[in-house]
Amino acid sequence: MSGFELLGRIAADIGAARQALDEATAPIRIQVVGRAGVGRTAVAGVLGRAGLGPVAESSAVDAPGAADPVLDGDVVVYVLSGAPRTPDIDALTRAPRDATVALVNKADLLGSWGAALRIAAECEAETGVRTLPSVARAPAPGTPDGVQDVVAAVAACVHAASACRGRVALKTVAEAAARGPERDVLESYLRSDEAVQLAAHAAEASGDGAADRRRRALARRRLHARTHSDTPLDVR
Repeated sequence: MSGFELLGRIAADIGAARQALDEATAPIRIQVVGRAGVGRTAVAGVLGRAGLGPVAESSAVDAPGAADPVLDGDVVVYVLSGAPRTPDIDALTRAPRDATVALVNKADLLGSWGAALRIAAECEAETGVRTLPSVARAPAPGTPDGVQDVVAAVAACVHAASACRGRVALKTVAEAAARGPERDVLESYLRSDEAVQLAAHAAEASGDGAADRRRRALARRRLHARTHSDTPLDVR
């Protein structure tokens, strides 16, 4: 999400607005994780070339004598090279569900693309994490690589993480407006087109619970109306 001109101007003088701007615009970090030998480096290269955000390759999961990496990326890409093993299942259970994509990498070495699809489906059913087959290195001519699907799935997670950042930023502004001396300025921002658009972006990427659906419906109405009423934006 881009377009924080108004918030940027306010942030020059108001600390809460500056904090909200930092929250909304911080890069989305993509963390590539998996056991040794599964192709983490190749996958990180593919995602880096896609330009989705900073990509970091973590140390190996289940490495002898070493602790497993902390899954602290805004988006986690978990790489497999076949059916998941117990350490993979444990790691995927710990990963943030809505911000994780699992890849059955080296799919061309699994006998057939269909076999890779079956492994991906079984992994997804067991872990609840979206799982796709892929060939991160250059496959043989005529062999599917799944790269476009992988990039699209990771991009969707990046979009959701960005929306979450926007929601947190709006909450920061709203909380500061409720208690601080800059209330008029901050409430005016919450009524602005910029804030209404940010709220709509955040709501569209939220979950599917009843509260999420109500939030989306409200955000759509406000975005459509480009409201400038005296009622501050509700970001709860």
